[in-house]
Amino acid sequence: MSHPSENIRAAIRQALVDRLKTKVDDNFLTDAGDKIYGSRSKPLFDQFLPAILIYTRNENIIEERFATDGYGATKRELEVAIEAVVLGNEQVDDSLDKISKQIEDALDGFEMPTRKADVVKLKSTEMDVSIEGSKIYGAARLTYSITYYTSNQQP
Repeated sequence: MSHPSENIRAAIRQALVDRLKTKVDDNFLTDAGDKIYGSRSKPLFDQFLPAILIYTRNENIIEERFATDGYGATKRELEVAIEAVVLGNEQVDDSLDKISKQIEDALDGFEMPTRKADVVKLKSTEMDVSIEGSKIYGAARLTYSITYYTSNQQP
């Protein structure tokens, strides 16, 4: 039997993927275009960069609200990582800044179509660069906090 939050976490990741793949006036919201994946395990090759990976990192129970029978909703805070990977050069930091801002702009005030009560907030941004031979790769991880509720099952 699956836990009630499993399907919700998958729905949240998919809603973020769909949002970042959105086109406005025939232009994608980010430089990654449609190379946005709801998993951290997608192999990334140079010709498919920039790309964005979306995955869950952590979930905390904030509080439980008890109904009169003791089975009220559980408030959860889900941490979702949105990791942008770019193939860089001397301007790799500028590329990371640009795609990070594009992600932030795309999710600013975003309401998930099927989960309008969920609250989406940016918590942190981390950036890193890796040099492999003559290639420079940059990665920016934006961590978002998404607050949502699940109902408890009565025994």
